Amino acid sequence: MSVNAQPGGTTVKNALDKGDFKVGFSPKTKAKDPKKAMPADEQAVLQEIATSLNQLIALPRNVYLNFDTCGEANAFYDPETTEITICYELLDQFESEFKTISKDQKRIDAMVEDTLVQTFFHELGHCLIDVWDLPATGREEDAVDQLATVLLLDGSPEGRDSAINAAIEFEIASRSENKASLMFWDEHSFSKTRFYDMMCLVYGSDPQKNGNLVGPKLLPIERAERCPNEYKRAERAWLRLLEPYILK
Repeated sequence: MSVNAQPGGTTVKNALDKGDFKVGFSPKTKAKDPKKAMPADEQAVLQEIATSLNQLIALPRNVYLNFDTCGEANAFYDPETTEITICYELLDQFESEFKTISKDQKRIDAMVEDTLVQTFFHELGHCLIDVWDLPATGREEDAVDQLATVLLLDGSPEGRDSAINAAIEFEIASRSENKASLMFWDEHSFSKTRFYDMMCLVYGSDPQKNGNLVGPKLLPIERAERCPNEYKRAERAWLRLLEPYILK
């Protein structure tokens, strides 16, 4: 739990902050499988994320971050255990997908990492909506996609590239979707739609620097014209929702 430094060296705990992001499995999960654990290197990756988040946002209770074997390519937030889980199978899927567009393993690894971060931020959105009972008017899945992209777009070239790589994953995933069996009832938007939505936010965050994202095979000009306002609305909405819980 975070504390704020005050003049004279005293510290005052944020009244809303009663929990932490913790690496590992929740007590409920450990009770069912006491031997469940993660390798040290994977714990270190998540610890870096947890440390940053604990300095940024208040929690009403602990939230646990972990990698796990799930039996399917997935990532999810579980409100019963307050765990954000990234499945190893999903990371394998990301790698396989990016190998279809590059033979450079370093580039593939970077794209997998970028997409992993976007996925984590997506699930973080579900988590924050749950623990703080935040409103989501419209599809929650679309709302947390917006949060993930806004968080990636931190003003740095690296953040921009990360958001683009994560968007590209959805474009690649859309290529293998059977158009005849698309689940129109599903809570998620279609992969190609998510690609365009993310690219729109990237372009809209800085149209002058991101003009190369507009074109027939990328972001159609008809959509690009509206993207600056789309980005501003998404950023403003999430900042307003999270403002009470941001640690000053």
